[in-house]
Amino acid sequence: MDEALDTDHTANHNTKGQEAWRINLALMYRQCPICNQKKGNFHFPTQLHLNPPCLECKHAWKPVRIKYNGTALKVTHGKTPIRLLGIRYNTWLDSTAQRRYVMDGITEMACFLRKNRDLSIENGLRLVDCTLGPLLAFSGPVIIWPEKDFKKLTAAFVRCNKKASQMSPNTSTALFTFPKDLGGLQIKLPRAILCSATWGHLTRCCQFDDGTRQLAEITYKDALEQHGCLDMEDLQFESEFLTWDQASQNSFTFACHLTSTIGIRVSWDPFDPDWIASAANTDLAQVMIDTQHLIRIQLNNEQKWAKVVGIKEEGKLVKMQTEHGETFLMKTEGQDITSGYPTLREAIQRTSPP
Repeated sequence: MDEALDTDHTANHNTKGQEAWRINLALMYRQCPICNQKKGNFHFPTQLHLNPPCLECKHAWKPVRIKYNGTALKVTHGKTPIRLLGIRYNTWLDSTAQRRYVMDGITEMACFLRKNRDLSIENGLRLVDCTLGPLLAFSGPVIIWPEKDFKKLTAAFVRCNKKASQMSPNTSTALFTFPKDLGGLQIKLPRAILCSATWGHLTRCCQFDDGTRQLAEITYKDALEQHGCLDMEDLQFESEFLTWDQASQNSFTFACHLTSTIGIRVSWDPFDPDWIASAANTDLAQVMIDTQHLIRIQLNNEQKWAKVVGIKEEGKLVKMQTEHGETFLMKTEGQDITSGYPTLREAIQRTSPP
C-alpha cells in the first residue's frame, strides 16, 4: 500500500514538473507580431505590454499608412515578402521567398517526370528546357543566389534532366556537360542560364534613359573603382579570382565572374559617349533631323515609316512626319503611356538594333 502511494506521488510530481518545464519554456520565447518570428525574451522590451514587437522591429523603419481618396491603403512591413512585377522580394533585400519559389518549381517538375514515365525522352527534355530555364532566368538577374543555395539548385536541375532522359540517379553529372561531338548531352546548366540572363538584364538597363541607366552607371563605376579596373575586360580578369559571394554584391562584377568561370570573354563598353543612349535629347533629335533617317513606328495599328522634322521643349518632344505627310508629337525618352507612341530612343532601338 505504501509503495503504491509513493508511486502515485512520484507520478504526480513528475507531471507537475513537466508542466512547469513547458510553462518556463513557453515564457523563454515570444512571437513578434510584426515579423512573426519566435525569439527569446531578451529580444523584447522590458516594459509591460500585451503583445510588444521585438527590439529589431521596434527600431526599424515602418511605412506610414497612406490614404488614397479617403481610403487607407494596406501597409506591408519591410520583412514581409511581397510580389512586385512577379518577383517575391521585400524591402530588406531578402529574396528567400523567390528562391524557394524557384526550387519548388524544379521539385514539382521532378515529381511530374517521375509520375509520367511514359513521356518520351525528347518531349521530357523539351519540357525541362522550356520551363526550368525561363523560371530561373526571369528572376535570376535581380536577386542574389548564395553559393550554397545555387549548388542545390544545380543539383536539382541536373536531377530533372536525368529523370527526363530516363537515366539512373547515379549517372555521372559530367555526361550532361560534355559537348555533343564528344558524346555528351551538353545541356544548359543554371550557371549558363544565369550568365545569359544577367548580361541581357544589364544590356536592357543601359539601353534606355529611363532611370535604370543612371543606376547602372553608378554600379559600373563602383565595380571598376573597387577592383582597380579600367574597362570591362579588366573587370572580367579580376573577377575570376573572386568568390561567388564576393562577386554577387555587384551586378557587373557578378556578370563578369560568370563569364570568367564559364571560360568566355565579353567585349563591351556600356557607357561609350558615342552611343545613342549617351547622347543628349537635343543632340539626338538634331542628328535625326540632319540625316533624315527613317524609323519604324506603329501608328493607328499600322507599321509606318517616319522621320524627325522638329524639336520642342528643349528636346523633350520631337515632331514626327510620316511618308504620307501625317504629323504627330512623340517623347524623346522615358515612358509615354498617354499617346500610345513609343519614345524616340525606343523607336530607334527597334528600327536599328545593335
